[in-house]
Amino acid sequence: MSKRDSMKSIFILWFIVAPVAGIYFISKMDPKLFPSGAVLLSALLALSAALAGMFYQRQTAKEKNTLDFQQKLKDDKDYLAHVVVLGGIIHSLERKQTLLELAKPENSNDPRVMSIRYVLNTWEQAANAIKHKLYDEDFLYSSHKSSVIDLSLHLRPFIRARQKKNISLYSDFSLLALKWTIKRDSFESQQTKKELKRIFKQLDKVKSGKINPTQK
Repeated sequence: MSKRDSMKSIFILWFIVAPVAGIYFISKMDPKLFPSGAVLLSALLALSAALAGMFYQRQTAKEKNTLDFQQKLKDDKDYLAHVVVLGGIIHSLERKQTLLELAKPENSNDPRVMSIRYVLNTWEQAANAIKHKLYDEDFLYSSHKSSVIDLSLHLRPFIRARQKKNISLYSDFSLLALKWTIKRDSFESQQTKKELKRIFKQLDKVKSGKINPTQK
């Protein structure tokens, strides 16, 4: 059951139980207090209705933002072209060495670096929006979990090299990928498990600001 459906069930139950319980307690009060009890019950129900309205407004806005991002990603020809470039790098036999070379400052204008940055920046922004509850994480997880996890794992040498200069670079994306990996329980191999443990330690250092610039 989605969060929206769960909250809907809770609100329905509340608006059934609250009036009945309120009327029952008012009936047990001194008759002189009936008007005050009725006012209090009305105020409680009005507040509940306002809170329910706020929740649905925020949820609707979040769903719209998510669908807009999804559509933008689908229509972004530059993004799709850059993903193709990344595919060539990722499937190269010299992937790690290539990524480490591309991460050097003197190669910042290399077209392949621009492709890597474009894709990572796209998902860093999305991860930041998810963190601030502007996007529906469950929806994006169901659609993009494999892509995000694979990007995080395969581009790790590039990300780590860049984080030596800026420890917070791509941190939201990396944390999101780790979270989704744990959620998916993606531990098909011992090597993947070992890599994820190493990434988690690195991310923890990034979060605490204790990363060593010379660490590899």
